[in-house]
Amino acid sequence: MATGRNPSGAISQRKSGPPANPFKSYNFYVEMGGIVVGGFTTVDGLQSKIEVKSVRQGGVNDLEYKLGGQVTYVDLVFKAGITALDPMWLWYQAALSGKIKRQNGSIYLLDDEGNPTVSWNFYNAWPIEWQGPSLDAGQNLVASQSFTLAHEGIRKNSGSGG
Repeated sequence: MATGRNPSGAISQRKSGPPANPFKSYNFYVEMGGIVVGGFTTVDGLQSKIEVKSVRQGGVNDLEYKLGGQVTYVDLVFKAGITALDPMWLWYQAALSGKIKRQNGSIYLLDDEGNPTVSWNFYNAWPIEWQGPSLDAGQNLVASQSFTLAHEGIRKNSGSGG
């Protein structure tokens, strides 16, 4: 239960739904084609934008209508350490040879107990770019790589992650 003060200064109690604390961005996993595809360190590109079209009415100079246009989606970028098992690399290699296989996927944000809380589903994705590690003998960092995926849309789900 959450408590608060009402305008008269008395403490009031109200029942609340799920906890209002924000989830931590480091606790997530990625699934594609029904298979968890690795431990990514970052996922970027969870973004979409609606084009705004301005329309003016003839003879009315002080009014502008804003209408929604096309929706665009930013490419998704997945970064991870390099390991011996690398399904993303195999998928990218297939695309390089002209065998583009589009897959649906999901990014699951987890709570502190490891349960899915919020997820984003992306559709008809395929790899369009790979970036390999920066190798430096003077550092002791994990060798990492990134994959960029083009896709055809994102939908957010709340609740049990599905």
